[in-house]
This record gives sequence, structure tokens and C-alpha cells, in this order.
Amino acid sequence: MSSSAIDLKRKIRLGSVDQWVSIRSADSHNPLILFLHGGPGTALLSFSRKPQRRLAQHFLVVNWDQRGAGRSYSGSLRAENMTIDRFVLDAEELVESLLREFGQAKLFLVGQSWGSIIGTKLAAKRPDLIEAYIGMGQVVDMKRGEELSYRFTVEEAERVGNARALRELQRIGHPPYRSLRDAGIQRKWLSRLHGATAKGSLIGTLFRHLSVRDTRPFDPVRFVRGAMFSLRCLEEQQNEVVLEDEVPELDVPAYFCCGRRDYNVPFELVVEYAERLQAPKKEIIWFEHSGHLPNFEEPDVFCDFCIKLLSST
Repeated sequence: MSSSAIDLKRKIRLGSVDQWVSIRSADSHNPLILFLHGGPGTALLSFSRKPQRRLAQHFLVVNWDQRGAGRSYSGSLRAENMTIDRFVLDAEELVESLLREFGQAKLFLVGQSWGSIIGTKLAAKRPDLIEAYIGMGQVVDMKRGEELSYRFTVEEAERVGNARALRELQRIGHPPYRSLRDAGIQRKWLSRLHGATAKGSLIGTLFRHLSVRDTRPFDPVRFVRGAMFSLRCLEEQQNEVVLEDEVPELDVPAYFCCGRRDYNVPFELVVEYAERLQAPKKEIIWFEHSGHLPNFEEPDVFCDFCIKLLSST
């Protein structure tokens, strides 16, 4: 490791709450790239090292366990402080802190799924801090997306003749679902019918990238508790998001990384949003062998895209 390399995990105070970040790079003078994880509550400190190994040769890579998620989970957190606006403020504070510390003017911002809500809103609010915005599994309109996801799952179950899936899907009915349990049934069959990932499951895809060196003994427990807490607090707010109305314009370049099998957050809505969005530059990058997690399902393709983007910026 060179004298300018960096590889650390540390607490940082954001919005009066201790939260955790990891910072890795072969050279601490590399341009910053910040990842906003999905979920809500799907913290990535334990899972990010392997798929981002090549990125760390070209970028100063930052992963953040958001309030209530992973290492940033605490039983003292209050539900009323778990709001989308509060997460955007936390992200803004983190970006400003990183830019000050490393003497940079702007950074590359990556939002994954739930994190794409925070990322899009922050890019709209503070374009002066953002070199480019990259959305993966980009949220657009949650209610429309849930209906498209349900229909896809039913149609796939009919196509392959899965009678059990059809019975369970018909029992829970169309969204909005009565409970998180009913939503979980739809997501279970979406995963098994390859509408969340091209192969395997979302959780299985994540855990293939688990890094033991980045995982403490009680981190898996905090991961589960944080994911459950975050989902309970934020699911209703997330379902009200319509970014076509809330963020019709960005003053930064916008890139959308779309998996061809993504019906967790259906890619058709991302295509619509990209067409309507006003931005200085916008582009869809297709991942032919991915669903909702292209950076984990096709990490080399994602790294190639980011490195090419850096060289052209």
C-alpha cells in the first residue's frame, strides 16, 4: 500500500447522530465517489469492498451506512427523525464534510434504489457539490412501480405455470398491500421468478460479496435490526415518492444504470423519467445480465462505466 493510500472505517456526526462511513482508495488524492445504499436500511459497509476493488484504484470510494442502518443503527433513534428530508440533509452534510477534508470541489454521487431518492433530491438541491449523478435501480414513481412489479410477477407465474405463486399473489391482491408481510410475498415470488436479479436472490447476491475483514461480530444482527427498523419508518414515505413531479430538472449530468431484469423498481419508469428529465446530459446504461443490483451482478461492467465517465469528465 502506497503512502497516500487510505482504507478506514469511522464514525461521523451527521444531524446530531453518529453514523459510519468507509473510505478506500489506492491514492487519497483520487476523485471522490459516494455511494448511497438502498433498502431503506440495506447497509453496505460489509459488502462493498469486493465489487468496488477496481474503483478504488481510480476513485476515493466512500460508503455510508445511513442513520438507522447497519453500523449506524441504534435503539435510541426516534421514528420521527427518520424522514426523507432528514436523510437528504445528512447526505448534504456528509458531502460537504468529505469535500472539505479531501480538498475537492465536487464528487460523483451514486444512488441505489432507496438511495436514488436521496441522491436525486440532493443533486437537485446542491448541484454545486455534484460532478455527476448516477442512479441504479432508480426510483421514479413508487406506486406505479409497485403495480408494474405485481403484474410482471403474475404474468411470469402464468408463463411458467407456477400455480402456488399465482395462488399467493391472488390472495394478497394488487398493491397497495395491507401489510409488509403481503409486500414480502410479492417480493419473494418476484425474486424466484427472476424479476429482482438475473440469477439468485437479492440477499444471496449481496452476501456473495460479504467481506469478513469489514464485518464485526455483531454487525449481522445490527444489519437485520436496522433494515427492519428503517423499513418500518420509511416504507410509507417511500411509497409516496413521484420524482417526475418532485425533481423534473437537474443541473448536473445524470446517468441511469438499468438492469434488463429489474422489476423491483421497474426499468420502464426509468426510461420515461430519463426522456422527460431536463439535464445538461442524460444517458441510460443497460446491464444485460442484471436486475436491481447491476453494481453487484455485473461489477466489472459498472466499474468500466465509472472509469470511462471519470476519464471523460
